[in-house]
Amino acid sequence: MPRPAQENMHLGKPHRFYRGFNNLRLSPVSREIAGVSMFYTGLLGYAVFGLFDNPILNLIANIFALIGVLSGAIGLFYMYKLYRIPARPFWNHWQTGSAFFGTMLSFGALLVAAVSVCILPLASAGTQPLLQLLAAIMVIGLSVEGIGHIAHARAMHGAEHEGSASYYQQVTEYGKSYILRNCLLGFNLALAVTLAMTDLSSAAGTILGLILVITMLVMAAFGRSLFFVLVIPTTMPGAFFWKNKGFVEHARATGLADAPQHGVVYERHHQFKVDELIKTVKENSIGDMINHIKWIFGK
Repeated sequence: MPRPAQENMHLGKPHRFYRGFNNLRLSPVSREIAGVSMFYTGLLGYAVFGLFDNPILNLIANIFALIGVLSGAIGLFYMYKLYRIPARPFWNHWQTGSAFFGTMLSFGALLVAAVSVCILPLASAGTQPLLQLLAAIMVIGLSVEGIGHIAHARAMHGAEHEGSASYYQQVTEYGKSYILRNCLLGFNLALAVTLAMTDLSSAAGTILGLILVITMLVMAAFGRSLFFVLVIPTTMPGAFFWKNKGFVEHARATGLADAPQHGVVYERHHQFKVDELIKTVKENSIGDMINHIKWIFGK
């Protein structure tokens, strides 16, 4: 499910998704949702209009592609900004940005390469230069991410805030996962360099490409898990972001989560009530909607 749909369906009232844009002037979260939503709009528009061999429709498809590229970068930037808050010292480092944008380059190139291989035969004349270029882009992305991790480890080690406790937890309780992520990052970087310099049309190149896909996915899974499990909020000394995991699991298993006072909710998507959305549309005029949009962007 695309990210905007995921965010909307996790809301208490997903059919009130438009309220997420009310604080667009100030909130990085609202700006991130807007940017990512526009990215998927551009992607969808390009996918639809790109199917037709017509100059005008091709122009429209390219406009949608431009919207997708620009809004995707904007959404990713504000996705990074919403994590740069002093209350989360482990995230409040430029490494968060290097991880996000490095992942954009490495996994973006990997996805384009995978789609290209599925559409075009490896032996075609145009495939090899494209795949080698994509491998080079992956090298850049992985290098950016690796440099960020090194700088982050140095900054968190011995720091006088909760980030130091997170780093200690990272190299002790989650030490094996941390080492595996770092080893896979180095391995994938070396493999991407190799693929950027070799002919992928051979059997060896194909095997190396498949290995790279698998190891990249494993690296991302461990890296993303560490990103969330290790952060300690300054407002909750001694408590991790996932808080008391044992109690949360117990509350969900025994039904305690049904009582709001326990502060535990079940992991589920909320119902999108189309009838309530239609009722809201009927009760508000076009003028009301325009005024609301003006209010969002106004002073």
